[in-house]
Amino acid sequence: EKTVRSKLQMLQEMQRDHEGFIRPVKAVLQEAEKGKLSGIIGPVSSLIKTDDEYTVAIETALGASIQNIVVKTDKDSKAGIRMLKQSGAGRATFLPLNILRPKQLRETGVEKCVGFVGVASDLLKCDSQYNVMVSNLLGNTVVCENLDSATEMAKKYQSRFRIVTLDGQVVQAGGAMTGGSASKSSGILSRANAIDRLEEELKDLSSKRQNAAKQYEEAARAAEEVEFQMSAVQSQLRQAQDAVLRLEGEGRQFEILLDAIQSNIDGYEAELRSIGQRSGSDETRLKVLEADISSAEAKNAAYELELAEQENMHQKFSEKAEALNERITELKMQVAAGDAECETALQNIVRLQTLSEEMQGDRAQKDQLILRYKEENEQLRATVQQGEAEILQTRTTVEEKKLSLQQFLQERSQTEQLRTKAEKEAQDKNKDILSMEREAARLEQKKATTALEEKQIIDKLWDSYELTRQTAQQVTVEIESLAAATRRISELRRKISALGTPNLGAIDEFARVNERYEYLTAQRDDVLHSKRELEEIVKSITTEMREIFVREFAKINQYFGETFVEMFGGGKASLELEDPEEPLTTGIEIRVQPPGKQLKTITLLSGGEKAFVAIALYFAILKVRPASFCLLDEIDAALDDRNVERFAGYLRNLSHKTQFIVITHRRGTMEASDALYGVTMQEQGISRILHMDLNEAQKQLGIDN
Repeated sequence: EKTVRSKLQMLQEMQRDHEGFIRPVKAVLQEAEKGKLSGIIGPVSSLIKTDDEYTVAIETALGASIQNIVVKTDKDSKAGIRMLKQSGAGRATFLPLNILRPKQLRETGVEKCVGFVGVASDLLKCDSQYNVMVSNLLGNTVVCENLDSATEMAKKYQSRFRIVTLDGQVVQAGGAMTGGSASKSSGILSRANAIDRLEEELKDLSSKRQNAAKQYEEAARAAEEVEFQMSAVQSQLRQAQDAVLRLEGEGRQFEILLDAIQSNIDGYEAELRSIGQRSGSDETRLKVLEADISSAEAKNAAYELELAEQENMHQKFSEKAEALNERITELKMQVAAGDAECETALQNIVRLQTLSEEMQGDRAQKDQLILRYKEENEQLRATVQQGEAEILQTRTTVEEKKLSLQQFLQERSQTEQLRTKAEKEAQDKNKDILSMEREAARLEQKKATTALEEKQIIDKLWDSYELTRQTAQQVTVEIESLAAATRRISELRRKISALGTPNLGAIDEFARVNERYEYLTAQRDDVLHSKRELEEIVKSITTEMREIFVREFAKINQYFGETFVEMFGGGKASLELEDPEEPLTTGIEIRVQPPGKQLKTITLLSGGEKAFVAIALYFAILKVRPASFCLLDEIDAALDDRNVERFAGYLRNLSHKTQFIVITHRRGTMEASDALYGVTMQEQGISRILHMDLNEAQKQLGIDN
């Protein structure tokens, strides 16, 4: 695609710069692009198209006409010619569409001839408004397959029309033949076809590149999706493995906890049996303990339910510990209450003893009171003993609870240690798994890096030495000495460095320059071919001009001698070429001999004589090429009166074939005129034209000639 684009860009630049066109055509097109010329449509080559097989034939048939400039009207043609004339840019041919006339092949049966391809104008494609231009240029030109069929056709129709072959050979109308090798890709029309063909090819390549890019993007997107899915699956796999390990550890922890809870239940049941053997005041405590057992059983059930709830396990253990702490606090409060009751009883005893001492003075009266107090005292003692027993029992229960709590805390600590150990082991296993995965990833990366380095080495081996792996193994030589191998490598590197920096773009640059060279070479060959044809044409024209010039020069020389004698009344005059062998480039010497004088060149004559000789030469030219109308501007200004009369008389004789308008101030010339026109200004700023017909005036005045 890059090559096609560069070639297309080169051709477009050549077309934009009007390369291949002659200088006058370029000048007209450039002025039209600047907006200084209107009505310029363009050169013929830009308005027509044809198939590649007809390109050489059409270009040959058109010849120089392919650079003719098509314009809208003849006024536009005049404007272009005027611009070329003023700028001195050269000459160009214009084709005004408003006055062009079509040409048509009038021969019948041509299409039935062997090798007939078609009329050249029918093989072109153009806008309908340019059909008259195409018909004008190629309407009577026939295209044949080869030169043999062209010559046969020319013989059959007696060379009444031009015939062009597909390979560019021409049989001209009249029988002349032009041929030889013709370039098939260097013409202006071929360049336009090449541009169209390259644009189509570039569009096709661009479309293919876009489709390939889309397919690549879709493949890359699909690869990314697969890679993402693989990453997700691997991540899910790692998570599942971690979850399995975690659940296995938690399962072991729950088994340990379940064993501990079961042992606690067994302890509670034993404690319940021991409490059931107690009597009396222990029923209330039994109920409390039964409630505790129920609570413990409920907690045990909760623990069993919490086996499935992994995240809340630790919190429930904490709640159980807090509940036990609260129970211990309650028991401590009961002990403190027992101690308070005991102290109160002792205070009552002290108070009763004090009262007893106070009542000793009235013993008789107070025996009954003493007895009553003794009974109360006994009751109080029994109550104290009972309280002490309760306190002792409570202390025993508290000690047992403390022992149970310590055992539970110890079991809990062991369970926590086991759980911590299991978590640590699980973390260590996870770390080992992650380490192994990292190591596996590192090895995979190292493998990929090694494969890439191997590929780079193989590529470098090919790029640097054009060796494949198998070829390199075949030419492998064992290294006897590392130092010698190092020296050899250094020596080879110095030799490579001595070669200079390689130009990596030389191949592409060579292809581009070679393509440009081939194209320009073809253009040069075509130009040289055209040059040779033009030189032949110029040579033919020069020969014809030489013949015409010599012939007409001889006539002018003859008439000049006759006119000189008639105007001067004698003498002789002649025109001589300085170099008769080169009549078109040599100078012309005017030699005259007025009556009574020696033969002289015109440079030795006086001013009046020079003017009179020049007038004689001009009249001689008029005799060779008479003109229907002629304007003379003060041609008699340098003549004396006698020569003015001669000039006027001779001019009068020539007026029978040519109409003269003479601007003059000489009386003799005015007298010989048929009519006079003058301009006068009687008032400042106001001009008036005066007219006088001398023949009519002579008739009115009765003056004879």
